[in-house]
Amino acid sequence: MPPTAAPKLMMFLAFRNDAEEALDFYTSLFENSAVHRVVRARAGEAGWPEGVLQHALFTLGGQSFMCTNMPPPGANGYELASWDAYAFSPATAIYVQCDTAAEFDRYHDALAEKGEVIMPADAYEFSARFAWLTDRFGVSWRLNLAPSRRPRTS
Repeated sequence: MPPTAAPKLMMFLAFRNDAEEALDFYTSLFENSAVHRVVRARAGEAGWPEGVLQHALFTLGGQSFMCTNMPPPGANGYELASWDAYAFSPATAIYVQCDTAAEFDRYHDALAEKGEVIMPADAYEFSARFAWLTDRFGVSWRLNLAPSRRPRTS
């Protein structure tokens, strides 16, 4: 994704106050990831400490995302929504199709650290290896190991 263009559809993640930490963690974890644009609070901007990340456009594994820190009390836009009532839900998850067991394990271990495992990494009737977890930021992930592609023999 070019730094100035945004795709028509993308996942939008709204964090309480740790969007930058999540952004750094996710882009370091997934290959083919980059931060394309960051908007930071300016000096004297009501409610925001100067330099705090407000919005960012980024890619993870080539997929486009946007994130924000929810506006704190006193910030422009705080009065527009019930920010304190909003949180991530496990019902909405980022789905990752892993090509190898090593890739699956790397994502699983990193995302599960300080998070919550909802469905442990295991074989299920719908997948040879699958896991569902919520990371330390509250974002839900579903990891699936792609079926091996064996050449057909005749």
